[in-house]
Amino acid sequence: MSEPTALDRAAAMAGSWYKLAKKLGVTHQAVYEWKAAGYVPANRALQIEIAFGISARELVRPELLEIADLLSS
Repeated sequence: MSEPTALDRAAAMAGSWYKLAKKLGVTHQAVYEWKAAGYVPANRALQIEIAFGISARELVRPELLEIADLLSS
């Protein structure tokens, strides 16, 4: 069995996928779409970081991290 993703950990901390969605003010379908895609929109990643202490860098699309790293160097 694979390790839980950052989004899996956020859902566990919230108590369920539905509770995570409610905390973020989105539908549970949106959260399931993020899970399927493998990343969370940047603004929602920041919400999760603030609410649960999970780094937004673990949640966003990897390409965004590459761009951010290029811009900061």
